[in-house]
Amino acid sequence: MKFSYCSLIIGCLLFCLFSCDNDEDLNHDPGFELNFSEELISFDTLFSGIPSTTKQLKVYNRSSQSVLIDEIRLENSDLGYRLNINGVEASSAKQILISAKDSLYIFIEISAHPDNQDDPRLIEDQIHFNFNSKVQKFKLQTWAQDVIRFENENLLSQTWTGKRPYFIDENLFLQQNQTLTIEAGTKVYFQKNAGLHIHGDLNIQGSFSEPVFMGAHRLEELYDNVPGQWEGLYFYDDSKNNRISHLQMENAINGIVALADVNTNNNLQIDYSRFFNLSAHGIRISNFNLKMNDVLVSNCGEQAILLEGQGDFEIYHSDFVNFWQLALRMNPCFSYLANENVDRELRLGNCIIWGSKSNEFEYNSTSSIHIENTLLRLSDAIQDRYSGIFENCIFNTDPKFVNRDEHDYQLKETSILIDKAKPGIATLFPLDFNGKSRTSDTAPDIGSFEYSVPKE
Repeated sequence: MKFSYCSLIIGCLLFCLFSCDNDEDLNHDPGFELNFSEELISFDTLFSGIPSTTKQLKVYNRSSQSVLIDEIRLENSDLGYRLNINGVEASSAKQILISAKDSLYIFIEISAHPDNQDDPRLIEDQIHFNFNSKVQKFKLQTWAQDVIRFENENLLSQTWTGKRPYFIDENLFLQQNQTLTIEAGTKVYFQKNAGLHIHGDLNIQGSFSEPVFMGAHRLEELYDNVPGQWEGLYFYDDSKNNRISHLQMENAINGIVALADVNTNNNLQIDYSRFFNLSAHGIRISNFNLKMNDVLVSNCGEQAILLEGQGDFEIYHSDFVNFWQLALRMNPCFSYLANENVDRELRLGNCIIWGSKSNEFEYNSTSSIHIENTLLRLSDAIQDRYSGIFENCIFNTDPKFVNRDEHDYQLKETSILIDKAKPGIATLFPLDFNGKSRTSDTAPDIGSFEYSVPKE
């Protein structure tokens, strides 16, 4: 009994001693501040109802004593932010100890709630850290955008406007004999495996100042210039009259695929449009008639443009440039594998066909091709063999773009392409890609851009 009684007393003394030591080892200074790895956590524009990526916040205890945080919590848990604190998903956590010179990880996400607004809105919240009888706050902010979504995959005739972006979760199908009109300034965003399939007629009405945009739904910087994030535009046999003007498309698998079994007057016209960063084809056409002017197609995993089947193809003042670097590219930039009969033809004028391969143009027949005042990257042997299809063309000379790596294909003042375009073609398309006159100086320039002296 005497031994047990003494042991109890000794145990109590040791507990008190260690308790006092632990308490003394805690930082109780009301002026002490936690440090953070970021000044604030900010999410890029996020579509309502779509979860964000996860961002990381590291909380540092720089002192030589441990800090006991009584509570970590969101100021407003109804705004859509979510926390993961020390591996536990919760809007709050209590009694979190950060040892001396140690840190704590907090992971942050948000799903913005729809608010039926056309304009983007700012969602701000704060993380509260309660310790040492004080509250230290950390700021969270997100720009959120409400979008128009579709419950039915089948589209009838309608008009899309630029008031609010359109969000495409899954493939949409424009039905036969129906027309989809897309007005200037409209933005359309697609999830993975989603695309727009046209069995009726598509009419895109962008402008120089307000182009129509189509791209992937991820707007975070991490997803910039990542190809293959959505499917693209697809046209079928029953699609007859399509006009695409001032479209900016990026980061898809394909830009445009128009495939018909037989050409029954299937028509596609494209002007002042850009197709960029596509993991397969920029434009692929089979058994459609195609007219294009002032179109830029660049950075494609396969062809920038592939023409097959029976069709009349007229392409003017357009740039096809391919320096794809994400994998080995087997195909040339421009492929013309069509029109074995002489009733159909390819007419190419005042264009640029350029890239990293020694031959960036291929064709299976020369009887229906006429190319004039165009820059091509093409071997001497092929030039000599088929010299009859080329008129006033330039071969294998660096076009001297302003910045090829940044995909700026405007011309430097030393470019050989300046004043080398055919005037008769330029007068049909008197404005270049930027809306600048082609006919107001000495002579028009080859390509989509008329050279202009840089502003100082």
